[in-house]
Amino acid sequence: MSDYQRGLDEGRNEQHSYQASRQLGQGLGQLIGWVLVAGSRVVVEVLLAAPFLMLGFVVMAPLDFLGPVLGAVRLLGIGVVAYLFYAGLYWLKGLVVAQHRRAGWLWLLPFSVCVAVTCLLPGWLVRLFITSSFPTASPLWGWGLGAAFALFAYGRYRFTEDIAPSLALWSYRRGYNWALR
Repeated sequence: MSDYQRGLDEGRNEQHSYQASRQLGQGLGQLIGWVLVAGSRVVVEVLLAAPFLMLGFVVMAPLDFLGPVLGAVRLLGIGVVAYLFYAGLYWLKGLVVAQHRRAGWLWLLPFSVCVAVTCLLPGWLVRLFITSSFPTASPLWGWGLGAAFALFAYGRYRFTEDIAPSLALWSYRRGYNWALR
């Protein structure tokens, strides 16, 4: 093979190598972006579900006859209890919406319970996480991010609107109908 032919082949391979590495870099960038978005979404969902999971753990922890603390039966029990508390929250939301449509202030009591459990508690957890993870940061960061997350959670649950997820719609309707009696 002549030097000319060898140089020509190397030049062609270099062009192909550049394109392949560029495509690989773009693919890796998209994968990293997708993982960051999915990971942040999972973190937000876990923080929103944290009050229910904690209540499930508190209820299931003293039940020693179910086996080890992180055994399958107990984890399933924590999930079931967390779902029941979630459904109970939407039962309270049904009460709030039905009472809010009536004249009076009676709807404020279940509304304040709902806000405390689903907004203030996760906001407090975010604040604790920020202050313990970054001890040299200003306390304003912890309070600010905690308040922002509490507002995000409030916007997510929309306690005064007549909507509910399909997972807890049955409970919401029962609370709504019970309050209208």
